[in-house]
Amino acid sequence: MCREGNNLIRRTYEEKQHVTGNYQIPVTIRYGKLKRLRIHLDENGRVVAHAPKRVTLKEIDQFIESNLDWIDKQRRKQLTKVRLPRIDEAEQRRKARIIKARASAFLAVYDGKKPSRIFVRNMSSRWGSCSSKGNISLNVYLLDVEPELFEYVLIHELSHLYHMNHSRAFWAQVARYCPDYKACRAALRKYEIPKKEANQ
Repeated sequence: MCREGNNLIRRTYEEKQHVTGNYQIPVTIRYGKLKRLRIHLDENGRVVAHAPKRVTLKEIDQFIESNLDWIDKQRRKQLTKVRLPRIDEAEQRRKARIIKARASAFLAVYDGKKPSRIFVRNMSSRWGSCSSKGNISLNVYLLDVEPELFEYVLIHELSHLYHMNHSRAFWAQVARYCPDYKACRAALRKYEIPKKEANQ
């Protein structure tokens, strides 16, 4: 049994509401084809348990209650998060145009490897990504964070054109263009990217 973060793989499951026995903690239980029990907190700080069908309510209660410190720590972290407001498709298109223009302006003076293409996407868990084909994707919500954080994400993904990993060599490449990347990484963690709508 183990905990897991907010980024969960989509699964078919049966859901039920439950309240633990000793501590009376409300929990949403999602039964599915899993090997072990996991818990996470949703965006409102509520406990969600992902459980194999064979796991009993007593076992779920014990697991949740044995992780009360972790739950409390995660809730305190959520309180410090800046939740970015969800934007509609029209606004996403508008922001995508601005992001592409910003990226193009940066690349015009950037002396490193250039991407094959740049895409702007609505991503729920990542600020950016780089494919093996040399394409870079940037999160549409990057326009809602400080310009230096936008630039850090772009540099981060451009550095993956040299190293498709997070090795020392990769971080050295990042540091060439963003010496204070550690501060930027920490600053990005305070933001919470909106989850996609169910139909997106």
